[in-house]
Amino acid sequence: MRVVVIGASGRSGRRAVAHALAARHEVVSVVRTPASAPESTAVAQADARDVDALAAAMAGADAVISTLGHVAKDADPTLLRDGITATVEAMRRTGVRRIIAISAGAPYVAGDDPLARFIAKPILRRVLRANNEDTMAMDAVLAASGLDWTSIRPGRLIPGTGRPEPRIRIDLSVRWHYSTTFDTVGRTAVAALARADWAGHAVYVTE
Repeated sequence: MRVVVIGASGRSGRRAVAHALAARHEVVSVVRTPASAPESTAVAQADARDVDALAAAMAGADAVISTLGHVAKDADPTLLRDGITATVEAMRRTGVRRIIAISAGAPYVAGDDPLARFIAKPILRRVLRANNEDTMAMDAVLAASGLDWTSIRPGRLIPGTGRPEPRIRIDLSVRWHYSTTFDTVGRTAVAALARADWAGHAVYVTE
């Protein structure tokens, strides 16, 4: 399978690329700076909002993994919404239908345990309000796209290799577990490529 990884130079992106290569997929790394692209991949230079450049990178692709994310609380407040909007348009132009996007679990409460719902997430909604709004806007664009989408929703992202079998729930938060390694989120995004039953769903994943 030829897989386009948008944001391949980031921490989640690099782990998604590594797992995709291990699964013998052909990988196209979409990055702003070619020198930052992971090894053993084709490299496409593109800004996440550049529809023409994204469409060029998607030529002949079977699937897209978007690993864009906010790197600080004061990051670009519309990066995810704008990026997924451009990605969806590029996919429509090129006929690619399968997309996996790394989102976040923090803005959502479906299935949350009391600690998350009443303490942790209200704090996060205040502290990371703009980021959370952007994340939810991205997911709304994804859900309305008409594509075969999956939203990967990890807990707080941390370094490490994670559990061999992470905790996963479909359309519901993983109760009483709050962290996810970058490796696990990348591995889960790649696993989603083979999971047609995950299309049209949010996949919550923690350690």
